[in-house]
Amino acid sequence: MELGKAAVEKGVAERRFDLDVEGRRVPGLLWTPADAEGARPVVLLGHGGSTHKRAPYILAMARRLVRHHGFAAAAIDGPGHGDRERPELDRSRMPLEEWRRRVYSSTAFDDMIADWRQTLDAVQKLDEVGIASVGYWGVSMGTVFGLPFVAAEPRVRAAVLGLMSSQIPRAMSDAPSVSCPVLFVQQLEDELMKREHVVELFDALGTDDKRLHANPGKHSAMPRDEYDATETFLAERLRST
Repeated sequence: MELGKAAVEKGVAERRFDLDVEGRRVPGLLWTPADAEGARPVVLLGHGGSTHKRAPYILAMARRLVRHHGFAAAAIDGPGHGDRERPELDRSRMPLEEWRRRVYSSTAFDDMIADWRQTLDAVQKLDEVGIASVGYWGVSMGTVFGLPFVAAEPRVRAAVLGLMSSQIPRAMSDAPSVSCPVLFVQQLEDELMKREHVVELFDALGTDDKRLHANPGKHSAMPRDEYDATETFLAERLRST
């Protein structure tokens, strides 16, 4: 793990890192309290489509978790996004279904599981993170790639998922293997996801400890108080495990 110099702002240290995972360069960011010593919960943050590891809402959630709860947080770029961007995956150049077909390739899901696992292994080796409870937060594309990871990784003790539906076959096939507590977010006027398909994916989650939060608005209009709710959910679950 190549870890960059920390940039500190209002008590939060942010560092860039790069990992080599099966020959793939995985760029990421780690946030910790500036004075962090000893083990603490860590939350992995999965960004949505057409954004990146330092999207404003990812950065805001990371800083909330660090400042309000003393947690660590980490984010990596998804396939074809951020510092892994590829011209042939430019969302503006093709219809949504074609873009999904290319980004959600047959190997992308297992590659991202490996990328997240190596990220978790690497950050938990750091003295300021250490071995403690693990959470996951990721909606939209953050659920497309995050749900299979949560299903496969027993270290994840709580997850925020949502803004996704049963139209992604891999999500549906892995959903029954999700066993940790889940808060699932839905937008009632989502122009990309049909309501019945969103509920179908939620119903398929294998955990008995799950709740569905539905809010008015389109796909990208998740309200501020829902971000508050997801933060509280993760803080409560990760402190109690």
